[in-house]
Amino acid sequence: MKLLTYSNQGHESTRLGAYEGSKIIDLIEAHRVLYDSEAPESWFRSVSDLLRGGENALEYASKVIADAQKAIKDNVENSRNFIREDNEVTYRPVVLGSPKILCVAVNYAAHGAAQATKPPEEPYVFIKFPNMLIGHRSPILLSKSSKKCDNEIELAVVIGKKGKYISRQKAMDYVAGYTIFNDFSFRDRRVNKSDPSRINWLHLKNLDTAAPIGPWLVTKNEIADPNHLKMKFQLNDSEQETGSTEDMVHKIPELIEYISNGLTLEPGDVISTGTPFSIGLGRERYLKDGDVVKAEIEGIGTLLNRVVSEE
Repeated sequence: MKLLTYSNQGHESTRLGAYEGSKIIDLIEAHRVLYDSEAPESWFRSVSDLLRGGENALEYASKVIADAQKAIKDNVENSRNFIREDNEVTYRPVVLGSPKILCVAVNYAAHGAAQATKPPEEPYVFIKFPNMLIGHRSPILLSKSSKKCDNEIELAVVIGKKGKYISRQKAMDYVAGYTIFNDFSFRDRRVNKSDPSRINWLHLKNLDTAAPIGPWLVTKNEIADPNHLKMKFQLNDSEQETGSTEDMVHKIPELIEYISNGLTLEPGDVISTGTPFSIGLGRERYLKDGDVVKAEIEGIGTLLNRVVSEE
């Protein structure tokens, strides 16, 4: 399943959708049309709500999607009422209200080489605030406080159930699926001015809108092997780089084992696994007003965002 959190244009309230081809199935409306009853709103207002509902909620959503697909194919009366065109909706962060965003630094050999940095022997994790999250096609603010805005395209793992002290052998049982994360940084805010030996993680990684995510969650049953996914970074339809999750140093089970060692993981938590690409610092090219950034990962899709100057 490809599950997304979205709003109808002109509305703030969020809804759970399923992406099918170039169209979106509104699961709340599909439930109303197909079963002549109201959908369970505690599950069907967002992907995060659905994950918090557990396996029963996911199984029920899968049934609604299957029934909706059949109704569309059979041209059942009113089935068009629960179809939304892609250009009719506003994408919200796929895990709206995520409890935690845990990002892994220098987790690809190629990325480390581009920075002349050896990947750490154990995972090196920093935190982004959940209110930094923005959705597919939402604008990224080019902060007035920075002249060196940069981005890193990453495979993100979304946690599906609560767990602590999770062994790597059981780690994948806790994964709900995957999405795309674009880790924005502000390189000239990196240094703590009072002590240049210390990294200013707050302003380096947590200025407003610095965490695009989406466009949807692909459930793990649709990704045979997350360690063999092609990745592409594209800037303004011209400059681009390609890579693969094969280059990941610390694999997903190891990351989950490491992070959950004393820290409870919850449904909707995001673990962003690092990038195989060089960064603006290495390219000597930082983002500017009007730039369009595309992040593509095989089997998932494309996350697109435009950079706009903060007024």
